[in-house]
Amino acid sequence: MSMSRKPGKILSLILTVIIAATALQAQAQSDDQLLKTIPADALFCIRINNFDYTISQIDQFLAGASPMPLGVSMFVRMQLAQLLGSPQLNGLNTSGNFAAFGIVMPGDSTGTNMPPDFFVGILAPVTDFSQFISGNPNCTEPDDKGVSKINMNGSTVMLAKQVGNFALLSGDKNYEKFITISNMFSSGAKSLAGSIDASVAGAATSEPVWIYGNIQLASKTFGPMLLNKLEMMKMMFQSMPTDQTGASPKNIGNIISMYTEILKTVMNEAQSLSITITPKPDVLNITKTVIAVPDTDMAKMFSGSSSSNEQSKLSGYLEDGAMMNMLINMNSPFWKTLNTKGVELFSTIAGENLKAEDMAKMKTLASNVTDCLGAMAATVSIDNNSKPPFIAKYVMEIKDENKYKKVVDEATDMMNTAGVLDFYKNMGMETSFEMTKGTDNYKGVTIDSAKLTMKSTQPDTPQGQMINNMYDGGFDYRWGVVNNMCVMALGGNVDSNIHKLIDEVKSGATPQVGEEFKSAMSLVPEANNADFIFTYNITRTLKTMTLFAPIPLPQVDIQSKSNLVIAGKAGNGKMTVNVAIPKQHLIEIMSVITAMQQQNAMPN
Repeated sequence: MSMSRKPGKILSLILTVIIAATALQAQAQSDDQLLKTIPADALFCIRINNFDYTISQIDQFLAGASPMPLGVSMFVRMQLAQLLGSPQLNGLNTSGNFAAFGIVMPGDSTGTNMPPDFFVGILAPVTDFSQFISGNPNCTEPDDKGVSKINMNGSTVMLAKQVGNFALLSGDKNYEKFITISNMFSSGAKSLAGSIDASVAGAATSEPVWIYGNIQLASKTFGPMLLNKLEMMKMMFQSMPTDQTGASPKNIGNIISMYTEILKTVMNEAQSLSITITPKPDVLNITKTVIAVPDTDMAKMFSGSSSSNEQSKLSGYLEDGAMMNMLINMNSPFWKTLNTKGVELFSTIAGENLKAEDMAKMKTLASNVTDCLGAMAATVSIDNNSKPPFIAKYVMEIKDENKYKKVVDEATDMMNTAGVLDFYKNMGMETSFEMTKGTDNYKGVTIDSAKLTMKSTQPDTPQGQMINNMYDGGFDYRWGVVNNMCVMALGGNVDSNIHKLIDEVKSGATPQVGEEFKSAMSLVPEANNADFIFTYNITRTLKTMTLFAPIPLPQVDIQSKSNLVIAGKAGNGKMTVNVAIPKQHLIEIMSVITAMQQQNAMPN
């Protein structure tokens, strides 16, 4: 064979393997009996694949971190043995795939005051249904409709019936309802397998734990009732006298209106939610995927993808030891829509404090700032010797320096003229914001400054004391633009920090990425392609919050080297968010809590 023909044959072989693998995966999904058994009208489904293996993986993840004396697998088997009356769990295939689902009873109407008639069932795989019934003492023999009862202490706790290779179980002891649902499985009705997105179906069959919610169906079922409850709550607060937090009942009512608008957006624009949970010995991965209804604002929000290639360069500005690190690539459709929605929600809270023309200006600013920025890195650290203790540093890629500076000026003016500060005062916080241009010039870079102060209008309340402790003295800002980058420092030795950032950017050298962020990037899939990635250290946050509490709390000194990680990407009408919880971080959190409990228990 000549060398010229080898690349073509190798490429052909690779394509053949890819096509075959894709076909096998699709066939595996279509042949999945569990997914084909669950009705298409299920509002939710919780599925555990390879049950024994999955719960043993959870045991391994929790080992050394959980205070429970027994592992999850032992606890689950004990509960099943108690339910069935047999430690052997005869006839039950515990290495198979289990699912729980919920469905509204056929013909039931929804209303604004009462929840619909709802059925929750479990599909448990069985090796032999007759053995499952006869081999477990708490199970009675099937009646003429094939229904068995599972009794405990003389009372029926569940009903059971064979459905293919599964036992349909339900704690709803309404016999007629159980028969109605069990008959659906033999009626040839459409199944969940044929009604969900192919990528969602793939996750359902391949990941250890899969949770699915049909948001559109849930909205039609429960939406009117939830909206009615929120409206009643809003009316109740608006009729109350001013409370002791400094926030008026009217503003609390406006906050409820904001949550109502969020709920309406989700109800009208989100198609479904899918969550997968993958336990491993050292990390727990959780992936959430929201699919938007086509041709909605949410679908437009999830339509683009980030195009910046600055992520790897800017990640060097993130710091080990931080409370939070943030790296963002500018996915324009996502951030533009999100910022605009944020302005609309703020206007709902502000009410009459925000004029229509000011809201229009805010929307324009929200859009313009997205056009100005590329990638962004931010790090927030804690210095307990600083007042306030928060220190933040930002590095942002600037596409249009003049436009960016104009946006900053207009945003500052709006802070003081559009009722924004009045809104915070009505919410119980006296707020001021002042900006000064050209306060410093460092190595040819003009540095602007600002001061943000926040004080409680009710300093004698516990909430007011905590606010004043957190924001004592206010925040000092410094920022400047150098080499098409905006650098900003907040809090701490702000002048020294901004000078250091300017030196780093002017040097042109790419800072070395910290070990903590390297570790975080390795914990989530496709982290390099994410639109955003955050690291958050709960241990450091817990230690810092003890400084703000209105009552003395014990101080602890637990060192932390790991972080919670959150990464997200929008595109093709869906938003996927990956969360990684390292086992080490869970151990560190439990160590802080245990140390605080031990110090509280010590005599004074």
